[in-house]
Amino acid sequence: MLIEYKLTHSRRKTIGIYISAEQGVEVRAPRHVSARQAHEFVVEKQAWIEKQLNKLANQPQRYEPNWEWGGEHYFLGEPQVVHCQTGLDADFVLPGKPSDSREQIEKRIASWYRAQATEVFNERHQFWVARMAPMNLPDSFVELRQMKRRWGSCRKNGKITLNTHLVKYPLECVDVVIVHELCHLLEFNHSARFYTLMSQSLPQWKKYDALLNQLSLEY
Repeated sequence: MLIEYKLTHSRRKTIGIYISAEQGVEVRAPRHVSARQAHEFVVEKQAWIEKQLNKLANQPQRYEPNWEWGGEHYFLGEPQVVHCQTGLDADFVLPGKPSDSREQIEKRIASWYRAQATEVFNERHQFWVARMAPMNLPDSFVELRQMKRRWGSCRKNGKITLNTHLVKYPLECVDVVIVHELCHLLEFNHSARFYTLMSQSLPQWKKYDALLNQLSLEY
């Protein structure tokens, strides 16, 4: 089978193959690598490429939010129907009008998510700070931000930033991110000591971390 791929050259020192649902197969090579050499590299790695493409094809399709009233959205791992009118089959009723555009509905739901996330994240932060008190954690506080590639971050001044989208996932997933960032207050890297702190604080953290990674592909 002939594998289609895109070849790009740059100042990089080695040749590599990158596969994604959006870009397909991309070969990134140093400027001195010819098209023939790149093709030979693809042929050599064909079995591996086909394996990665099959894994990608078998992954569940990414969840696409329905920005219409009556659409389904997730909150703490449970699907919720959101509407702007009472008396309808809805789990949550938000301010708005039936004639609202998709952009208006998206903004209203995003505002609702932020309000819920503020309440949930602060409550779970306080819970885990109290539970991890024997570790003598430095003072910390929570801020919210919509992020595309990270669930959370931590700074040495105690600021813990959490992704607003995290509130869509089960509470165990929220907890594992908060505990992760709190442990960074004591160890600002992913050393063996850091993971020891994680296991001491939340023994099932690996299970919840895997759950979050799995669900992030689904919604």
